[in-house]
Amino acid sequence: MNLDSASSASSGPPPNQRKERGAIAAQACDTCRSRKQKCDEQRPKCGLCQRMKLECRYREPQPTKKDKTLVEILDRLKSLEGKVDRLPTFRPPVMSGFGPPQPSPASQPSFSYETDELSPFQTSHRPSQQPSPSGIGRNQPYRHTSAAHKLLTWPAIQQLLLQSLPSNVGDLKSLEQEGSAFLIGIEEGTPGLPLDDALQDRPFVGMQSQATRTSGGARVIFPALTHDVMQRLATHYFDTFNLLYPLLDRQTFLSDTLTRVHTEGFDGDTDSVIALLVFALGELSIEGSCGNPIEIHKGRPSGIRGGTATRPPGLALFNEARKRIGFVLTECELENVQIFSLAALYYQSCFHHVDFWRMAVSASLACKVLVTCKPIDWSSPRGDLVKRAYWHCAMMETGLYLELDLPPTGLVNIEHRVGIPNFNSPFCEADDRANQSSHFEAHYASQVALRRLCVNLHRTLNDSASNSNTPSSSTNDDFGGPTSKALDQLSLQFTQWRALLPRDLQWAEDDPASFPTPQPANFGVFNQPLDPNLSARTGHSSVPLFTADLNSEPVHYPYVYDIQVALLRTRYYYAKYMVYRPYVYKALHFPELMTQEDAEGAAECLRSCLKWPLVLSPTSRRKRLVPYLFCWSQTFLGILLILQLTQHNPMLRDIRAQFCGPRFEAEIDQTVETMIDWIRDLKSSDSMAMWCWNVLQAIYHLEL
Repeated sequence: MNLDSASSASSGPPPNQRKERGAIAAQACDTCRSRKQKCDEQRPKCGLCQRMKLECRYREPQPTKKDKTLVEILDRLKSLEGKVDRLPTFRPPVMSGFGPPQPSPASQPSFSYETDELSPFQTSHRPSQQPSPSGIGRNQPYRHTSAAHKLLTWPAIQQLLLQSLPSNVGDLKSLEQEGSAFLIGIEEGTPGLPLDDALQDRPFVGMQSQATRTSGGARVIFPALTHDVMQRLATHYFDTFNLLYPLLDRQTFLSDTLTRVHTEGFDGDTDSVIALLVFALGELSIEGSCGNPIEIHKGRPSGIRGGTATRPPGLALFNEARKRIGFVLTECELENVQIFSLAALYYQSCFHHVDFWRMAVSASLACKVLVTCKPIDWSSPRGDLVKRAYWHCAMMETGLYLELDLPPTGLVNIEHRVGIPNFNSPFCEADDRANQSSHFEAHYASQVALRRLCVNLHRTLNDSASNSNTPSSSTNDDFGGPTSKALDQLSLQFTQWRALLPRDLQWAEDDPASFPTPQPANFGVFNQPLDPNLSARTGHSSVPLFTADLNSEPVHYPYVYDIQVALLRTRYYYAKYMVYRPYVYKALHFPELMTQEDAEGAAECLRSCLKWPLVLSPTSRRKRLVPYLFCWSQTFLGILLILQLTQHNPMLRDIRAQFCGPRFEAEIDQTVETMIDWIRDLKSSDSMAMWCWNVLQAIYHLEL
């Protein structure tokens, strides 16, 4: 019986079964394609062409369906830049003026009224010739600044602060004069990360490659880093950080980098440093999501999880990477950009903002040299990784410049050399599964497009400010700020951006906490349903994706899905807030010039601040994983000050009562509470948050 089976097995497969087909070349050269031979795909010449001394040419790779998806996303979103300029500007009909009847000299716009009676919300009775209550004259027009901390230099805000600000906060004038230096000064005195945490190592004994033997270094191994541990830490890194910042290729890291450090040990080479940084961030992602909170405040667990305020998770691994970074410090290859960027992300997650900024600058400078001075095959998988590294650095730098006024390196000026990444290397199964569940490619592409619109917003508002001394300028309103027409066009750009999002990223405008609301099936390749496993535990038809309940145990969504969604939506509402903020400035400082259209714009600014998903649960419950941590506390501080003025400033109080609507009144308290909780939660770990807390404490009468 056994012999019969053996002879049957040795005789080959039955005739009705096909022999298993070997691997197909991803991209054969023209010679091998014409000969119908398997190509080894070596570059610049495959093995066959080398032997036969033939010219070896490869066709441009045809995008897969996955590639076409990303390309289509980017093309559609990028089209906004030229498209919006051709759209007619919508101007709502002018209603009765917002404010009392005024004389109409040349310097004062005339208002028309449907009745002779004043509207109940008209509380200002100053003639236009009198100065504004803020003391600002016509020779002190609106000055745009997107940096969050510079909102504190508004005269109305300074008046509020000086009335209740405790003396230990410092001189506000220094904030206006020093700018970003003031921010850096706040970080002075913050102790660096401890150096005494490290892994126990021992000399590596075993087979080494020729490159390793000639590198001149003594390689070591860390007994605690077994293959299973390294695999687990790497998996957590790629399922979290690399979805938010797609710097590395998962398959290459697992098959090459991880295999090398496991079989040959660690040294001062780029593979060793990258591996240690990935493992450090992997441990931080595990503990930052599921670890113990560093403190509990009145029964509420902190949103900072894992480690302590001074000893974050993954510190021992990060210290081993820091020991070796010096060996690769001055090179300007892709791996160096990745190393500096990964180190910056670790510093950011530990609230060491100056260290984060300096490493981000190092990444940008290395990337700038790489793009301008090194030959790059942009169509290759490595070329696409360079694109991804470039856009990571560009978006980090743009955020630091726009929101904190930190000086840029000029990296964004070479965007035309790089192009948009298209993820043209094949996805491994794990990344494909992550993309199907969280749509991280679509989120990434949409962030790139939104970043471009924010730069355009900043440029437009800056241009209007630079023309503020030109009375005949068509880009400026009567208070020196941008005209309603200019703001309408900016608003249209963001409205169009939102409308062109893939359907699995769409949401209801007035419900930022909801699950995605797919639109009618007319979006081509975007017509895919939300992964039902993503929210099976919550039944997303009735439960929101985000909640203001910060006391309950947060839902843990796979692949940092909630953070991806929260970041995209919050940046959208932040952009809307910036578009309409000039109206708030006008209401605070030039109330005698307000029209009803202006009041509606100020109300839109206030409504755009409601319930940002970033400050809600579950995202705020794992702050170590939230991107751009340096910026948010200051942004929330500025918004909280404006919201406080809606209770005290007569003009803003009337705008709130007459224009903001019932949703504003229903959600304003939750918005204030969650933003204050964000700053309170960070203050023991983050010196910037502590400064913001000191400002808020007297104004909102907060308890420690």
